[in-house]
Amino acid sequence: MPGSEWGCFLKDRSFTGTEATTYFKIPCSATTPTPTSTTRSGYFKLRVVSYNLYWWNAFGQNPWKGEKILANIRDNLGAHSIGLQECDSPSRIQESTGLAQASKFAGAQGVMMDSSKLRVVAGTSGSQDLQATGKWGPRHVTWVQLADKATGKSFWHFNTHWCVANGNGRTCNEAVRYTGAKNMLDVIRAKAGNSPTVVTGDFNANMNEKGPQHFLQNGFRLAIVEWVDAIFYSEHWKLVSQGRGDAAESDHRPVFAELELL
Repeated sequence: MPGSEWGCFLKDRSFTGTEATTYFKIPCSATTPTPTSTTRSGYFKLRVVSYNLYWWNAFGQNPWKGEKILANIRDNLGAHSIGLQECDSPSRIQESTGLAQASKFAGAQGVMMDSSKLRVVAGTSGSQDLQATGKWGPRHVTWVQLADKATGKSFWHFNTHWCVANGNGRTCNEAVRYTGAKNMLDVIRAKAGNSPTVVTGDFNANMNEKGPQHFLQNGFRLAIVEWVDAIFYSEHWKLVSQGRGDAAESDHRPVFAELELL
């Protein structure tokens, strides 16, 4: 997104305290909990992360910021599977962090993985236009089915970045994002069926909007939300822990969740 015109939904908004979900502001200096490596025999524990990388600014205009973001992914987040938004070069992430591209990337977003722990189930990677376009062009859902190398258990990871602003002859609002949410859930059902699933994304919405609520009303639970970034999970998982990491010069803090496959 061009720096001179770029803006993010809710940057100048605040919650009133009357919403159905209560939101807590946590200082950026808050310590990220250290992931635990213990798990019961035969159980699969996943650490999933969502992170908007602020690419146009942090890797384009201010490369020193990008180096901090890369170090944050490599040294702090401990992701097994990570949904990235505003990521123009998955190869750059792979070269600097060791994470491997897992899904297709569309609209500068997709899924990467720790290939020492996970493998891609052949033929499962894809993307689809959500038909929910805003100022900055088409918005997509990307996906891949991943399997744990130790247990063989598999799950689907869907990632997205919903529209944010009006412009260029296009309108983006709650109704447009809701259309995208419905189309995205249709894709999830078609691809994953009743399989274990996680959803990561920059939703450019608070969780009371119709779009996020559509997931919550159709079998998904909310693991973590920070501003407009969130992780949802299907009923197959037990939520073990969740939290927020350091933004590390992005304009978004990463969010993470540890999930155990039941």
